[in-house]
Amino acid sequence: MMSVMDNRLRWFQRISPAVVSTLVLLCLGMTISVPAAALTNADCLRCHSTEAYRTGFSRSVHGSNSCTSCHRDITNLSVHMRGDEKPAAVSCGSCHQEIGRQFRGNFHYLREGFRCVDCHGEIHTLRKTEGNVKQVIVEKCTQCHTNDDYVASGHSEAVLRGNQDAAVCSDCHGLHDTRVYHTSFLTYPKEARQFYTEKCKRCHGDAALAKRNNLSPDIVRRYEETYHGKVQDVGYPTLVAGCADCHTTHNILPKTDPRSSIHPTNLVENCGRCHKGFHPRFVEYKAHPDYRDRENYPSLYWTFVFMEILLGGTFFFFWTHTFLWWRKTYWVKHRREKEGHLPSHCLLPAEGLVQVQRFSGIERIMHVILIISFFTLVLTGFPLKYPNVPWSNFIMALLGGAQTAGLLHRTAAFVLILIVAYVAVLSLKYLFPRGKGTKGLLQRLFSPDSLVPNLKDLKDIQGMFLWFFDRGPMPKFERWTYWEKFDFWAVFWGMFAIGGSGLLLWKPEWSSWIVPGWVLNVATLVHSEEALLAALFIFTVHFF
Repeated sequence: MMSVMDNRLRWFQRISPAVVSTLVLLCLGMTISVPAAALTNADCLRCHSTEAYRTGFSRSVHGSNSCTSCHRDITNLSVHMRGDEKPAAVSCGSCHQEIGRQFRGNFHYLREGFRCVDCHGEIHTLRKTEGNVKQVIVEKCTQCHTNDDYVASGHSEAVLRGNQDAAVCSDCHGLHDTRVYHTSFLTYPKEARQFYTEKCKRCHGDAALAKRNNLSPDIVRRYEETYHGKVQDVGYPTLVAGCADCHTTHNILPKTDPRSSIHPTNLVENCGRCHKGFHPRFVEYKAHPDYRDRENYPSLYWTFVFMEILLGGTFFFFWTHTFLWWRKTYWVKHRREKEGHLPSHCLLPAEGLVQVQRFSGIERIMHVILIISFFTLVLTGFPLKYPNVPWSNFIMALLGGAQTAGLLHRTAAFVLILIVAYVAVLSLKYLFPRGKGTKGLLQRLFSPDSLVPNLKDLKDIQGMFLWFFDRGPMPKFERWTYWEKFDFWAVFWGMFAIGGSGLLLWKPEWSSWIVPGWVLNVATLVHSEEALLAALFIFTVHFF
């Protein structure tokens, strides 16, 4: 009997005074209010005494916290012990404020009603992740998303081998800020395509990361030099293919792997998701070409070299020519003014000058249409040539967007082609006139009325440079000067280069039935460089 009483006494002595007081008051039907701040973890553990609370919590990442730092609504211990005051759902965002802000826009929260514990598990025993964190993320996400494509992809294989540079789910989709995109088909491309493309660029544009993983450090730059990349950079990513459109979303594999979307055997199907009605050789188009790489892209490399020589040679001659002519004219004018002579344009017609009509009525109309179409082409084309400069986005928006600019560009190009075709018809009529008594073909080609260059032009060039340096008089020209002849033939060369390449790029799927896909890469380079040559020549040489 005594031993039983001793045991009860020892048990009673172990009970804390707070609990004894509470039990007494409960028996008397009274309540006690204990401030939450006064409660300790030991008070809570007297009831919540399972292993998860007793040892697991103290070893968890929250082990240094008190129970009431999360369960702040427990203010009356006696009421809580009766079961009338139950803890509300814990708001992790009260401490993790930035993560909470991100999570409130998370797809899992908005669409699936996820809470923190759905991914982080039992919060009372949560431990800090150690080892390969990226592997843990993959394992966690694939508990719900059993995506075999990703698990078999290059990124996942690299992660499982311990490569911390390889992308896991959170690198592309975000961790706590997983975006909500799939609300409708119309809104997905506008937001998601740009978002995921930027995610790809962030890693693949990192030169140090690329070097560590034996990847091309220029892959992003080369993509941005293509039509797809330029339209994206100028602010219209929905109109062109982003990274995921060609490389797909999860099956990211090298092109040598037959499972890859960019393997040669899969390219027709892959490109066919955007492009329709093309010849199979359309897929020979290079999505990431490098015109500086002679070994892998010889056609592009030598086209680039040719265009650079053409631009350099043309501007070296004509900018020098223009500068020397300006210097000579200014110096002569300045000298005459000092000597008190009137400028030549002030002389009266009676003193020997004759008024000559330079353009006929139809030629003036053609010239105005030519100017409008040319300026339209420059205005709509240069924002794509230089998409990263501030004014490109402004001009493109002013024009109504990339689609409207493209429509204006093609319309102006069509008008310009008609004008050049009309001039070509006039030229043919000059070369092959009807009727008897006309001069022979060679006589017409090299007569003073012809625009065909001849030996007289070489002598005139020599004479002009002598005149520039006061070594002789200004040459007496025939009907057409050598620079006018250059302008005339430059238009035909320009239309062959710009017009021909532009027609190929207008409908690349149709063009693939005429030329292989890699020719479109060459056409893009020619179109861009020749456009630069034409615009600079007009603005700096022709205007002078």
